[in-house]
Amino acid sequence: MKLGVNAATTTTPAARPSLLSSGAIVFAATMAMNLGGFLFHAIAGRALGVAEYGALYALISIYTLASQPVAILSPVIARYAAEFHALHDASHLRGFAEYIVRVFGTIALISALLAAIFAVPIGAFIREPAWAVVVVGIGVAFATLSASLRAFCQGTHAFTLFGISMFGEGIGKVLLLVGAVLLGLGLFGGVTAFMLGAGIGAAAIVFVLLARYRGVAATAPSIDWPRVRATIGGSAASAIATVVLGSADVILVKHYFNAHDAGLYAAASLGGKIVLYFIGFAPTVLLPHFTHRAARGESTRHVLALVLAATAGIGAAAVLAYHFAGLLLLHALVGTAFDAALPLMQGYAAAMALLAMTTALVTYGLATHRLGFAIPQLLVTGLTLAAIVLRHPSPAFVVSEMIAGNALMVAVVGIAIAAQARRRHA
Repeated sequence: MKLGVNAATTTTPAARPSLLSSGAIVFAATMAMNLGGFLFHAIAGRALGVAEYGALYALISIYTLASQPVAILSPVIARYAAEFHALHDASHLRGFAEYIVRVFGTIALISALLAAIFAVPIGAFIREPAWAVVVVGIGVAFATLSASLRAFCQGTHAFTLFGISMFGEGIGKVLLLVGAVLLGLGLFGGVTAFMLGAGIGAAAIVFVLLARYRGVAATAPSIDWPRVRATIGGSAASAIATVVLGSADVILVKHYFNAHDAGLYAAASLGGKIVLYFIGFAPTVLLPHFTHRAARGESTRHVLALVLAATAGIGAAAVLAYHFAGLLLLHALVGTAFDAALPLMQGYAAAMALLAMTTALVTYGLATHRLGFAIPQLLVTGLTLAAIVLRHPSPAFVVSEMIAGNALMVAVVGIAIAAQARRRHA
């Protein structure tokens, strides 16, 4: 078995963790974090009103966009950690964990500094004060460290710790927001509560890892940089596509439309993304399992087929549910002031169901090192973004562009991965 790291001499094969138990833990943690997000937005939507909530959601979208550098590297972190874990190599695992903290801690500080430097032009683009962008930069710093450590937990199958971090972040945001609302802090309180929540998630993992590897001698990992660069290409394409087709549209709508329309679109995006979040736990569990199977030369196709079928089925059921019960969901999420967002939310849900399909395909491609999807995915992403920028007569038209872009994305990614698989077996 060829690894991308210089492994220690321990070579006893690791027992394969249960896919069902891992999935159950991550699913529960994801649902807990999503529940925290639901409560956060339910409180914020009612406390801030349509226009101010639109501003908050645009700032959260900037946070999501700026957090992508670590998302690009997360699959790489998970794969390296999974390989050390498969060999029971605690020494390299500790060294790798320390390496992650050093590298991504530095990236976190740079993120906060860049936010302060560019706060004024970014604030002007979304028509919001510069201080809000500075707060977002602090949140990005926390998110960078948190996401990198969660990827380490993902690779080592430490899904309980992964879940604790997600739970702490989700609940922490809600409690901080409740305090901010009681103090009457408005937009400042909402943004601050959301950004500080990410810090809680990071702190939980750091605390546990310090205890877990106390007394273990650290061995610095030797990184196979050519392999990392190749993998980053696929990760970058996936991360960029997910942001553009799930967050960048909100920022553009905030720039092009008035505050009220932007607030309605924000509510539609929030409601529609529930489909993506509901299905999104699967790739988190599947990446190390795909890697584990591929490293042992075992077939992964039947697992992929099962995941795609489940994703498509859940997505179709969700879109149907939005048609019949969308207004109830909208009221639960942000209140009755956003009723005009219902048609937008129904279409947005369809776009997110398609994006979930792409995410599952990309996870398979990354785990099996079939990265031929990267360039086609980036091209479709660019076309979708360009379409929104060049033509946006209404928020509804932007939603239709999102649906078309995500549908094309599923097709090109699937074709690219299938073509590469056939070439390998030719």
